[in-house]
Amino acid sequence: MRDPGWRCLWEAGAYVGESTIWDDRDGCIYWVDINEASPSVNWYSLASGEKRSWSPPIWISAIAIRARGGFIASTERGLAFIDPAKGEFDLFADPRSHPAATRLNDGMTDRQGRYWTGSCDKSQVEDSTCAEDKESSVGSFAGRNSGELFRIDADGGFTRMEDGLVTSNGPAFSPDGKTLYLNDTMPRTTWAYDLSDDGRIGNRRLFLQFGPNDGFPDGMTVDAEGGIWIAFYEGWELRRYAPDGTLLDARRLPVRQGLRPAFGGQDHSRLFLTAGNIAMSEEAKKEQPLAGSLFEILDPGVQGLPNIPFAG
Repeated sequence: MRDPGWRCLWEAGAYVGESTIWDDRDGCIYWVDINEASPSVNWYSLASGEKRSWSPPIWISAIAIRARGGFIASTERGLAFIDPAKGEFDLFADPRSHPAATRLNDGMTDRQGRYWTGSCDKSQVEDSTCAEDKESSVGSFAGRNSGELFRIDADGGFTRMEDGLVTSNGPAFSPDGKTLYLNDTMPRTTWAYDLSDDGRIGNRRLFLQFGPNDGFPDGMTVDAEGGIWIAFYEGWELRRYAPDGTLLDARRLPVRQGLRPAFGGQDHSRLFLTAGNIAMSEEAKKEQPLAGSLFEILDPGVQGLPNIPFAG
């Protein structure tokens, strides 16, 4: 199914389709479904259209290519090395300061091959009173800002880089690797930081602040021109912003819960997006039959950047 702005590659019905990533080793788009009942890592071949899935022993929220083969992954119990094709899963560390209150969420490698992953506060879902969409309960964030951001180095060691977050999403990195962008989804905020070559961050500043009509800034990616593409959970849109915060492009989606964009293809000129159907009613699913699908966003007009493998 397609319209002039998108086409559906996989009607997967994912609960939380996340961590879209291109792997030039096999020409596939990988993504995960954060589904407690049936977690999965999934991959779609651009050449053949073949769809494959692997069920890990616990849910995985984010993956990044690993230089030694397979992937580094953020999971419900910490960090792991995985190889979906071989069915391999190896937990190696849990960086969370508050494991009972938080879970790991999104993650991505920087231009130096370090993996960055954040955590989010569990109560944003568990304490919600909204039957239609559990994460719509924004209310007071007091006591909910137990999320953190971590940097994982090639030796497997980790460093806490930021705290006081509600829902860490991203991060994404400028083409020169000197700026880190981070979404705190539930407060509808995007932060920017200076990033040094040795992995330190500083000069935190507000990059974008969104309102109720925008939805919630979720996953994001950066293109070769420095544009920041942000998917808006509950917002029906994928948007592109300039490094100065100017809105450059907005793509209407056929689903309300767009979750993570990623460039791919051999020349990184194709743009992909995963989506979810988190706590949607049956009526809402009928209105959005492609909720939880993998999409290609047509004619992005710019190329993406090659993925840098995790160096460990």
